[in-house]
Amino acid sequence: MDTLFSIKDVIAVLKKSILWIVSFAVGGLVIAGLAVYLLITPMYADNTQILVSQTSENENAISQNAEVQANLQLVNTYRVLLTSPRILNEVEKNIDEAYTADELADKITVSTEQDSQVMNITATDSDPEMAATIANETAQAFKKITPTVMKVDNINILSKAHAKENQVPVSPKPYLVMALGLLAGTLFGIIFAFARNLLYNTFKEEKDIEALDVPLLGSIGKLPSYKSNARQKKGEFNEKQTIS
Repeated sequence: MDTLFSIKDVIAVLKKSILWIVSFAVGGLVIAGLAVYLLITPMYADNTQILVSQTSENENAISQNAEVQANLQLVNTYRVLLTSPRILNEVEKNIDEAYTADELADKITVSTEQDSQVMNITATDSDPEMAATIANETAQAFKKITPTVMKVDNINILSKAHAKENQVPVSPKPYLVMALGLLAGTLFGIIFAFARNLLYNTFKEEKDIEALDVPLLGSIGKLPSYKSNARQKKGEFNEKQTIS
């Protein structure tokens, strides 16, 4: 059979296998929903903000601007320092070794706005209370250790992390995961429909042969099954008894 599909053939294949496609789509949606609510652990995030700057008694605007630019260039250094073993070992000790320094490194992210000296410390954990604790302890450890390492004399914690009631997890995102499951199921259904059509090499209707431009010489009618013949004979027998 010809394996090339026209748009008409594609639509015909999709119509013929619509139940399969819908079944795969629903299956993908159900599997994604079960994975979100039963298999994937929700993760919560809390963050704190810190500001690092050098104090100066010089009132010269040019000098102050130069200091700001110097501090901005040091922000990347501060970001590395925040996730360094020196800081994380201190955090590990302050949280009663609930996590190791290596595990804390995977839970903490540091971000900054462009041209800003403010740094955001975000911690993620399956427990929102622990996420807030990790973020706050990281900020405190940074404030304690940085002056001795970088000779910085002005570190301010602008905001502390606080776990909220009924806090929404940052991951997974149920609607996104379920939408992807639905999309993946639909795609697998379509692939299955075309694979089934390509591997299907028998003829059930006259139009299957006519599509090959081969003359139809004859056809055999569908024979009644043994059970239908038995039911028919039984009906005739009962009818004769009724008449007699």
